[in-house]
Amino acid sequence: MNRKREVRDLLFRTEMERKRRIQPIWNDMGLIAGQPRVLSELTLKGHMTQRELSDACCIEPATLSRALDRLEERGYIVRNDNPGCRRSFLITLTEKGQKSAENVQKEFEILEEQMMEGLSEGELELLAGLIGKIYHNLQ
Repeated sequence: MNRKREVRDLLFRTEMERKRRIQPIWNDMGLIAGQPRVLSELTLKGHMTQRELSDACCIEPATLSRALDRLEERGYIVRNDNPGCRRSFLITLTEKGQKSAENVQKEFEILEEQMMEGLSEGELELLAGLIGKIYHNLQ
């Protein structure tokens, strides 16, 4: 197998395994695809417009809209008027959403520890640089 194909296959398999391990946790938390990332991004930024969230989460706006509707129905987020733009809303976590987001973050951290076990800081830096180059090439 040529090296480029091997790298592509390993990246794909790694992401599929990561999803396989984390999906049951999200299911137990009552979250569907995309929602954990939304909660995580809102924790980092405080509040965001739907466009900002869409870009940060790499989720199509229509898909994000459905995810936000469900999060709002469950009491995890609120949509407030955006003083900077009358045509958009600022999306913010509720107290319930913040608690769920903290649980999401803990689960991400646990999985990250498993994924990176045995890698030195230098190896992590090298890996991040290499994957960053691949990502940059795709943009």
